[in-house]
Amino acid sequence: MTLSLQQSRLGVNLILTNLAQGVIQPEFVMRLLYPLAETADYGGQAIVFDDSDYEEVQDDRADDTPYPEIQDGFYGQPYKLNTKGLMYRVGDKKADQMSRLNINWGVRASNRLMKRAGLNHEIQAATASTTVANYATTNRITLTAGGQFNDAAADPDLIIRTGKSAVSSQIGVDPNVCLMGQDVFDTLAVRYSRAFTAPSPSGMMNLLTEEMLANILGFDRVRVCRAIRKNGAGVKSRVMGKDLVMGYTNPAALNSDRISYVPNGAIDAETPSFGYTYVYENNPLMYNPYRDDDRGATVYKMDFDRQVINTGVDRTSGLITHGYLIKNAVA
Repeated sequence: MTLSLQQSRLGVNLILTNLAQGVIQPEFVMRLLYPLAETADYGGQAIVFDDSDYEEVQDDRADDTPYPEIQDGFYGQPYKLNTKGLMYRVGDKKADQMSRLNINWGVRASNRLMKRAGLNHEIQAATASTTVANYATTNRITLTAGGQFNDAAADPDLIIRTGKSAVSSQIGVDPNVCLMGQDVFDTLAVRYSRAFTAPSPSGMMNLLTEEMLANILGFDRVRVCRAIRKNGAGVKSRVMGKDLVMGYTNPAALNSDRISYVPNGAIDAETPSFGYTYVYENNPLMYNPYRDDDRGATVYKMDFDRQVINTGVDRTSGLITHGYLIKNAVA
């Protein structure tokens, strides 16, 4: 990245910023559904995608007559970025105590800040993608006792195929990504591991992997959201709970959880997708560390201004059509 004059005056640190942008976080998977797309404004019109591309238009025309006209299958939806930032403080005595470990505090600060920012994005995106009210009625189902994946009489294949069909009947393609909570994956592993995986040469049964499950269910990617959050009372919970979400995402984002944050900033937000994370240009962005003499510490600060937006939605209702939610997939 290059620094603008304004950024230089604000004390942006190019080295620390490059470290932050180069972080790879395979443990956070929500960028598959909400890939990062840069924007130069803190507010404006986000591109959202409707069904205009599927309108039947006759292209017959006589010579020297007007050409039939078509419109883009997207339109603008107002958005405003949330300003977000974190700081990491290193006390002088702590730094002195750990000086013999040769810790690079700049590297440590960027990693710690990105770890927490990545978790916050995971929580924000998981909330947006698992909220029932965000989906069209045809694109969601809430399972109850007797019909959940861990019930013997339930058929997860049928439920998932129904969700895929609901999406493809509206946008013309099947969902290419499936994200699920840890409990959902564990349940499917019990169902499928013995039936669909052959014993290894040692005679031991292979464990079901995300890649195997993707092949079984017919997705380009299956990922398990393993992130946990701890609330103010100290109670831990799974970020994605017991839900499953499938969606059609920008194909360029299919490896976004396996690469650094920088390439995701160049993703084309004009490609139809379940959602995008609009990120202010050059974010995440870190500043020069500064001294806090009153507290005897060095402080590192980072900006990561962004907004998670559902973009694959119905034009009239604003509800998700490019995905399908299975709420309470397991008990």
